[in-house]
Amino acid sequence: MKALDLNDVVAYVEENIGTFHQKRISSLGTLSLNKVLKRKNPIVTKLS
Repeated sequence: MKALDLNDVVAYVEENIGTFHQKRISSLGTLSLNKVLKRKNPIVTKLS
């Protein structure tokens, strides 16, 4: 396997980090409290 060039990694992250965060931010717009409460929470599951 070819060794990674850190400059290439940094360039890739700089190009794509905005898209990543934009997708996360846009998904918050459709989030509802009911959806969050219905998700399985491993910490709460262990306590009960």
